[in-house]
Amino acid sequence: MAKKQAKQALLEATIDLMGEKGFFGTGLSEVLNKSQAPKGSLYYYFPQGKNQLIIEALTLAGKQVEEALEEILVAQKTLTTALEEVFHFFADQLEQSDFKKSCPIATVASESASLDNEIRLACEQVYTAWQKKIEAFLTQNGFSDEAARQQASFMLNLIEGNLLMSRVYKDTIHLKQGLAMLTNLLSPSN
Repeated sequence: MAKKQAKQALLEATIDLMGEKGFFGTGLSEVLNKSQAPKGSLYYYFPQGKNQLIIEALTLAGKQVEEALEEILVAQKTLTTALEEVFHFFADQLEQSDFKKSCPIATVASESASLDNEIRLACEQVYTAWQKKIEAFLTQNGFSDEAARQQASFMLNLIEGNLLMSRVYKDTIHLKQGLAMLTNLLSPSN
């Protein structure tokens, strides 16, 4: 395995494990086993240890979702269509993992953000980037800057909360209800 491939494999394995097990449940030996990367590569790429690995994995996972949001939230789409696609993106991830994996950012943030400021800041940066993408889309769809900021924050909170509830109940009904509520709230007639 080439060095660049080893680092990417380690990060992808960490993202996968974080979505299921969070920070504390993600062990370095499990990351090595899942990634099939040489043991030395873990210490070579992440000399500061697990925190560095988790922070870089959070950043990469955040960027991956940000890129997906960028594809989904294009100006040509209606607000309703874009919202449906965003919620389906997250619902599909839950269903494909049989509800074992959720948003790795939320999973890590919920258990670790209050214990480690570096982890908290990494999660904050990811959520800020996602919110900015949503804000930009809403602004393109006629929302004022302030309304876009408020609605994007609300939307992100709703999605993350719905993901948690959907995972707990092993049913995407919570995401579907959140989508229906958000679509109703943001419709022009309201």
